Amino acid sequence: MEHNYNYDVAIAGAGIVGASVAWHLAKAGLRVVVIDQTGPAAAASGASDGAISVASKVQGPIARLASASLLYTEELARAGLLLKAFKRRPSYIFATSVEEITALDNLIVKLQALAGPVRVVSDGSAKMLTGLSEQVERLITLEGEGHMPGHQAVLAYLTTPGITPLWPSKIKSINSDSTGVTVDLGTQNLRVGYLVAALGVSTPSLFPTMPILPRAGQLIVTDRGPVGGLQGSLTAAAYLLAKTEISVKSLQPPVVIDPLGTGQYLIGSSRENHGDSTKVDFETVRLLLTRASAVWPALRAQRVIRAFSGVRAAVSDGMPIVGPLPDAKRIIMATGFEGDGICLSALIGREVALMVRDVASQSEFATDLAALSPARFLSARQEGVA
Repeated sequence: MEHNYNYDVAIAGAGIVGASVAWHLAKAGLRVVVIDQTGPAAAASGASDGAISVASKVQGPIARLASASLLYTEELARAGLLLKAFKRRPSYIFATSVEEITALDNLIVKLQALAGPVRVVSDGSAKMLTGLSEQVERLITLEGEGHMPGHQAVLAYLTTPGITPLWPSKIKSINSDSTGVTVDLGTQNLRVGYLVAALGVSTPSLFPTMPILPRAGQLIVTDRGPVGGLQGSLTAAAYLLAKTEISVKSLQPPVVIDPLGTGQYLIGSSRENHGDSTKVDFETVRLLLTRASAVWPALRAQRVIRAFSGVRAAVSDGMPIVGPLPDAKRIIMATGFEGDGICLSALIGREVALMVRDVASQSEFATDLAALSPARFLSARQEGVA
């Protein structure tokens, strides 16, 4: 890259996806600056449940990329980078209604078709999991999924030589041309070879044509209790329906019960079309807690110490936006993951780094990544004009 750049690449956004891209580029010998208006993992990455779940991904490109990213995340953990952040753990998916039982059937078919690291190890009644209520009609246990707190992974990625942190600093504007990108920070301009936009819900402030939608979810944290009662996340099949089959509406709250290493539980989560992180919907919280305590009665012995609204960046068609802008090839988008960023971050970071280095065509995931390209929205607008 040209020697008159301040940096080879600027990463806009210090969440887990931006941090992963930065690490992969720095490991390749590029000079990287990470710009964030607040700091590392300050938004969705820091508030996430940390689940690395293939089961909750839409069948097709996202599920295939998630399966590959899970394997790659484990590889990075074995190499030492994510050793303290990532761990394998079981996942439990339960059903209490006909539509949820059907969702479990569909999940089994999806996982068999993927033939990846996640597999069903048991399928039966509530008796398979000690402590589970008999209200549960069917329970599936999955082996191979994982857990990785977002803030831990972000810090692991960013404490790497070759990465310059720049926060708090807000990007005022960007100007791309055939040789690079100028980033206006108000107090200074940076000239870089490429800009990677991993901005999450802030994406529209710089890219107003990108169809990013803020989507909130109610989350509840309990106080500390005995550690070890639940070994992995306990998820209602209604959550799978909400994430993967938008046209199917479950009458049951899409609850997820996630045990933390402290003996606390993180309980969620709704999907609400607003971006107000201060809005706590107490009726939704009540519904989530009612169902959570009904299926996992041990929760009744613990107190709620916090309820909040976590905001994630969604996309109008349900898939993230990854790839260079058609009319500005030196700007590469990596945004709109809506809760899937933790799972996809390792692989997306590697693949976006390949795009910056102009060797993405060598990737075995080129076809699946093409489905995430921002060019799909340009094509849709052109068809609408025609």
